[in-house]
Amino acid sequence: MKNISRLLLISILITALFSGLAFASTSLKFDGSTKVLTTELKDGRTFVAGSSLKSLGLDFTLNQSTAIVKNKEVELRFTLNTNKVKVNNTDFTLDSKSYKNGQEVYLPLRFILETLGYDVKWDKGTNGIRADKQKNISYPVTIESNEIKYTVAKEPSTIVSLAPDVTETLFAIGAGDKVKGRTQYCNYPKAVSAIKEVGSMYEPNVEVVIDINPDLVIAATHYKEEILNKFKEGKLSVLAKESPKTLEEMYDYTLKIGAVVNKNYEARALVSTMKSKVETVKMYTGNVKNKPKAYYVVGTGQYGEYTAGKDTFISEIIRVAGGINVADDVTGWSYSLEKLIDNDPDIIFGPDSDYETMTTSDNYKGLKAIKNNNYKIVDRDVFSRPSPRLIDEGLKVLVEMFNKNIVNKLSF
Repeated sequence: MKNISRLLLISILITALFSGLAFASTSLKFDGSTKVLTTELKDGRTFVAGSSLKSLGLDFTLNQSTAIVKNKEVELRFTLNTNKVKVNNTDFTLDSKSYKNGQEVYLPLRFILETLGYDVKWDKGTNGIRADKQKNISYPVTIESNEIKYTVAKEPSTIVSLAPDVTETLFAIGAGDKVKGRTQYCNYPKAVSAIKEVGSMYEPNVEVVIDINPDLVIAATHYKEEILNKFKEGKLSVLAKESPKTLEEMYDYTLKIGAVVNKNYEARALVSTMKSKVETVKMYTGNVKNKPKAYYVVGTGQYGEYTAGKDTFISEIIRVAGGINVADDVTGWSYSLEKLIDNDPDIIFGPDSDYETMTTSDNYKGLKAIKNNNYKIVDRDVFSRPSPRLIDEGLKVLVEMFNKNIVNKLSF
């Protein structure tokens, strides 16, 4: 009998070795008590067995290829062998795939805990995971920007969005049906084409917005205070905030927007997916040697050189993707031709509208990137907006540009 058990154990270990899995029982400090979960470690992620979730107060069921995790407030539906998940019927993509191993289903533990509102850390003291419940943002929701406090007293049914990144974020967390007005620059997702256009970010048509009579007008960075005052005179509630400048600010603002529209679970799920994708890419690019020097074109030509300095989310994305931002020697967005020539990037990427200028002007013909035909055309909207697309699309574009062998390892 002992020999049979030993052979069985060896068989399991060999299966784990060749499948890239590591079986484990993981200690989790959760709501004041310690739980022992059945887990597997795969591709740097901890996956929890569905059968262990009951100890966390969650119901778990398997319906063919869909694993359903829920409590009274939230439902997560994982499609097995894919990176797809629905949170309260809103679609998200993960950085890894849920799967079945034998009779057990394994799901990403961190994503589940973060969506429930826990901050997840490794606890050296217990040699396990620690999940600390975060304070829920509830009504009235107060957001401060430029020393002005904006308070949203209750869930808005209708919204006019005056910023493309706000519009994209609202749709990403399942609040797109609330958007009844948008600017001419709000062009993503496709569904926005059916929403009434109210003009530009700077000059929205006040009468059109007031005629929509939204519960809330949301503006970001590119707005005029006098325009916002007219909305207030029209008895409209306004929320105006500077757009996020860093990834952390983007995560934070997403959570606050989620609270404003009563989509806390969806906002936390979105932030969790964005963070995990960034961390996964970092894991692969962290040890890359000979990182390429990259330069992002915000503007060029007769009006001067504009790019993304070291304090911008674009610079962060370049670093995460395994590149070196040559404009890390400045802050903000203004650069100079002299600095660009001195730093001589390996790769230049930017919109197609600047391609001809940089590839035909004598000013740039000496640059290594231009001589080697390394001006890469990218979608300006993806890189100029602090929205989920910056990570879902933009980060992958840069990984492929800088480290092509890595992009195939990503599951998103």
